[in-house]
Amino acid sequence: MAAVRVVILSFMFGSALAVMELNDNNFFEYAKRKEVLLVDFYTPWCSDCKRLAPEFEGAAAQLQDRSADLVKVDCEGAGKGLCQMYQIRSWPQLKNFHYGTYTGDYTGPQSAEAIASYINTVEQSSSNFVPGYYPNVGYAMAPKDSLVEPAPPVVGALSCARCNIGKGTKCTKVVKKACVELQLREKAKKEEAKQNDDDKKRSVLVKKADNKKKSNN
Repeated sequence: MAAVRVVILSFMFGSALAVMELNDNNFFEYAKRKEVLLVDFYTPWCSDCKRLAPEFEGAAAQLQDRSADLVKVDCEGAGKGLCQMYQIRSWPQLKNFHYGTYTGDYTGPQSAEAIASYINTVEQSSSNFVPGYYPNVGYAMAPKDSLVEPAPPVVGALSCARCNIGKGTKCTKVVKKACVELQLREKAKKEEAKQNDDDKKRSVLVKKADNKKKSNN
């Protein structure tokens, strides 16, 4: 039955099934531009993740050309740091973000129609509430403020290093999460600096080659 549904979804949405995959380096840059962003945190080997994939892609196809967006993050690949940051230990998990800020989980039916309907409700809501799904009562509204994570504490390389070796006196889960975020930012900075350095070296080599060519002429 599941296989038949995959075929039907593929027929309905064709090549529009592709869902963008984000990673530790580009997630926040992308997320901060999206008013509504639903993220599928998954692992490649997870059977439930495989069952969700065509439904999630079908919902994304229904929402194309809209301000809302659906993306995925591989918790065992390039998105491992994000999954550690949000303490994801089971898969799949669907988390909603508002301009880069986490606002709650989607725990409703994992069908293309239900996911698209959820996104429509969030997108069209003008109140300070977001829809959630609860097994005993169905859909209900929850205050956004209660779902938004508090501002992360200010941490530095030294305090994070002490946490990592178990010598920090205030090594709470929130602090550890902030340390992971700091590590991701530092990694992105180093990669950007390396890229800039490589670009400069490449530019110097090109100039040398041009000068040599001119001198030979």
